[in-house]
Amino acid sequence: MYRLSDTRVIETRYEEDEIIVVIRDIVSGKFIEIPANRWASFLLLQGDIDDAVKILQEKKDYVKYFEHFGGGWYVSVTTGFWCVDIRRFYKNNEIKPSKQGLAVRLTEWSALLDILPLLMTFDLAVACPCSIREDHTDPAVIRACRECTPFEDVM
Repeated sequence: MYRLSDTRVIETRYEEDEIIVVIRDIVSGKFIEIPANRWASFLLLQGDIDDAVKILQEKKDYVKYFEHFGGGWYVSVTTGFWCVDIRRFYKNNEIKPSKQGLAVRLTEWSALLDILPLLMTFDLAVACPCSIREDHTDPAVIRACRECTPFEDVM
């Protein structure tokens, strides 16, 4: 377990032969769980997220970064909100944010970046986002993949 702040920690745990990354608020009890393959997709966005955070901190421009990283999960950085929001979305006629998620403060984001090398156990280091698997060259496979297109209507 590693501390992101006085109230937030990040840790890994195994569940049915899969490693899960957990970010937990120890005061409120709120947490998010991200399976290793989804975590790998999240890490692919790390540079873009960090760029958005830097623009937000420098107040140079309006920031509206919003990106899907697997299942119904999205990450966002938006002017006016001093956080990296990691949140699950759902579809009810339109795609909407759920209560399941955490707003990671910018200081916690910085701490997370510092902790990443320590967190990257072998199992996390070899985790592969489904979007770069060989079978994902076929558009039909991508449309049917609930990780890549969670809100696609299946025919």
